[in-house]
Amino acid sequence: MPLPAPQIRLGQQHEQRFLKPAVFAAAIVSAAFTCFSARADTAYETGLVVAASAGTKKTTPTRAAPDESSLAARANAPLVTVTSTGPGQAGYIHYFVITGPDNEPESHVGIELPGDRIAWSFPETGVAIVSFARSGSITANGKTYAFEHLYGIRPFPDQHSMETLQGALAARVAYWVREKTPYCDEQGDSARMCVSCLGFVLRVLYPGSTPLLPALPADFKSARKFVYTTEDLLLYLSGVPLNASREARMKRIESLTVPADMREQLVRLSGEVDSATPAVAETAPAPNPIAVKPRGRSVADVPRRVLSRRRS
Repeated sequence: MPLPAPQIRLGQQHEQRFLKPAVFAAAIVSAAFTCFSARADTAYETGLVVAASAGTKKTTPTRAAPDESSLAARANAPLVTVTSTGPGQAGYIHYFVITGPDNEPESHVGIELPGDRIAWSFPETGVAIVSFARSGSITANGKTYAFEHLYGIRPFPDQHSMETLQGALAARVAYWVREKTPYCDEQGDSARMCVSCLGFVLRVLYPGSTPLLPALPADFKSARKFVYTTEDLLLYLSGVPLNASREARMKRIESLTVPADMREQLVRLSGEVDSATPAVAETAPAPNPIAVKPRGRSVADVPRRVLSRRRS
């Protein structure tokens, strides 16, 4: 059954936020800003591919070869961040905080398109293209989600990779819009492919041989077993290596010129990486990648909001 057209209420184009700075900082500490999570027995480490049934044929996750946009290259390159959309920024990854009916803040990511637009996979509406706004709300299926923009990040440090992304961006996004791809809801059932906000962004940034499997960078690691989160993407785009020492991570963070709330987030994440070391160790067991047609609650591209002390 098709979703009804969402009602969108946009805020003013200024720096006013739904969460005051102090409240926002507390929300970052108390919430595990994950866009989705996955069970270890049904998903490979990105949490993007799910089990259709016990007899589904297994496939091998795709990994791209290291290039000049690798983590090593990022660690020695300046990080470009922005506070809004703008000319020449197509492909930039934008971070938002969304707050749904449960009143719990959750990290949300989208990708910038020309013309001050954002493409994302949003709860209740699925993959959609919307006009950029710093704050506002979206209502669909009787549920209202407040959103608040935080910052945008240039995803590749080298010009060649950016030009490649920008040249292919419209076609990559159009596929998911054309397919009317729904957002994954852990409470719902789906007989077709669906994507979380992070699942959508990773597939646009790193398209694989099929839409189902992104060609993820070989050095893109996760702080938790078998699942990527928006936090992992933030660390990777910032050139902060998970497998390095805490001193090395902090040195990289200190070298960055970034918004204050982003720096606070990076410092917090760096401090929490050590407790998750087994999840990123090279000796961690390889997960079982299982291919697609997601059905019911086997969907791995789902949001899961948990307190930082209860991370899975």
